[in-house]
Amino acid sequence: MKYKNEEFLLTDEFIDIGYMAEEVEAVDLEGNEIILKKASENRMIQIFLSFPSFEEFKEEILAFDEFMDEAQVEIFSYILFNEKIELPKFKKLIPIFDVNQDFADMYGTKIISGSLENKLTKALFLIGKDGAIYHIDMPENLETPFDMDRIRIELNKVYQSYTGVGCHG
Repeated sequence: MKYKNEEFLLTDEFIDIGYMAEEVEAVDLEGNEIILKKASENRMIQIFLSFPSFEEFKEEILAFDEFMDEAQVEIFSYILFNEKIELPKFKKLIPIFDVNQDFADMYGTKIISGSLENKLTKALFLIGKDGAIYHIDMPENLETPFDMDRIRIELNKVYQSYTGVGCHG
């Protein structure tokens, strides 16, 4: 991975498309412990979004919040950082702090070298209504924006992919 001409490494652990999402223990804005479930109880699509910091990625984060605000369906969109930081009020993004490093370790987003060591890399995980991971966007260069056209396509696919009715329903 690379950011501003600095190379860095991620933890060896990695979760991939098609696998079930892992449950993550984290802390919310008020400091309450919460668990991000692999499948939301009301069968909603979820997005887990992580960044090394807010300030350096502010424009992209705020643009993503606007993008999610325009979605036609309810999507739980969590934005994760490795530590509790001050954040603005978002329209749709739900701030979560990975203080126990559950997300970092289970999703392979932990930076293990360089000036960003112990922070979370820039990553997006799209989790379907059934708890499976349908799409991952983790740019090699953190200055590369997420591919919003691809994310829009993947969101449409995941929305249509699971009806909650089994094959015998």
